Amino acid sequence: MTDRTGHRMASTSPRLDRFDAELAQDPAAAVEVLLADLAAAQGPIIEETEGGHDALVTFVYVDDVDQVELNTPPLMLNAPRLSQPMRRVAGTNVWTLVARIARDVTTAYRFHVDPPTLGDTTEEMMAVLSDPDRYAAFTAAYTRSVRPDPYNPRQVADLADDSDEPQCSVLIMPDADALPGANDVSDRVVEHRLPGGRRIDVYRPAGGGDDLPLVVVLDGEHCRRGLVLEHLDTAIAEGRVPPVRAVLWHNLSPTSRMTEMACNPALPQALADELFPWLDKRGELPPAARRVLVGFSYGGLATAYTGLHRPDLFGAALPVSPSLFFTPDPDTEPGEWLTRQVRPDTTRTRWFLAVGRLEDIPIGLPGVAPDATMLSCARRFHEALRTAGAEVVGMLEHPSGHEMFTAHAAVEQGLAALLTAREQGTDPTE
Repeated sequence: MTDRTGHRMASTSPRLDRFDAELAQDPAAAVEVLLADLAAAQGPIIEETEGGHDALVTFVYVDDVDQVELNTPPLMLNAPRLSQPMRRVAGTNVWTLVARIARDVTTAYRFHVDPPTLGDTTEEMMAVLSDPDRYAAFTAAYTRSVRPDPYNPRQVADLADDSDEPQCSVLIMPDADALPGANDVSDRVVEHRLPGGRRIDVYRPAGGGDDLPLVVVLDGEHCRRGLVLEHLDTAIAEGRVPPVRAVLWHNLSPTSRMTEMACNPALPQALADELFPWLDKRGELPPAARRVLVGFSYGGLATAYTGLHRPDLFGAALPVSPSLFFTPDPDTEPGEWLTRQVRPDTTRTRWFLAVGRLEDIPIGLPGVAPDATMLSCARRFHEALRTAGAEVVGMLEHPSGHEMFTAHAAVEQGLAALLTAREQGTDPTE
């Protein structure tokens, strides 16, 4: 089974072939040896393939349950599917799935026991995500179904549930970059409530000073749990990113983002009317040229929209895995609406774009071209910016999926490039 980018599920692996042979001789001993190999590997068993561009990864979960599925971006599942059923080895409680995965990938994975679904179509999925009651019910069932890999000590939070506890395990392929550190920032992040009730979290680097660039990060609750500030703090401490003040802008509710971030002028206006006066009173609002807006997924779409339509608010935009397939009306307006808004008179903002290389799965929503993916949409938006003469200081295609590994790399590389470009260039808002 092959997907668009060469990743594919495999029927077996050398380690599973050996397990099957040993199982025929001594089932109990075969399972014991397999579990010992999982413990030694600290997670899935990775085996080389001919050619060396990818490797066979054997995922194993052991439990006497009715159904186990694997959720991980390299499976490249079409929405609304979130996970792939695993195969139960006859006569055992061992569940397995083998995938071919590129050697430079870093990604998360999680097992699901009797998982819920988001429906049978992408329309049903979007309806669940937009309905507070249905979304809450799905999230609760999803959280109950998640199981991290008990043999893998590397774990991260799953942004699809409400738990701050790590629920996902981390797969680091042999040629992947080492994961950067994540400093504890609890003593440098303060929660506030704006006059309208919205929560924000304000971060200051150690020994930061007063005259700092401002970075506003949308989807604050997701990025807080996704350790964006921890990775940013480490990059600042190690000199890879200049010191900045960061504000995490939280959503009013779990489902409000589906309206507020859908190329809605109300969002940049709320930033201008609620956040900026609050910062200005504290003496913490630098000129627009020294402000950067960052957003992930739908937040990335909102970031791109704000960069095009409100360059007076931010001198730089950093959309990460942006939902650029968006259409305001699928019956009358084709997808990628925002890309068609790019014109020479909308390009005063500096840009850095980022997207996961594994985000090459057809979107499958009404109004969106059948072959459109997050990756292809980001590439077309990038090309539109360049054609219109925008200052694009970089585009990152990270060997990961629609997940925080892409966001961490994007924030570090994007802020370094954008803030350096600002120091070397002119004020794009003049």
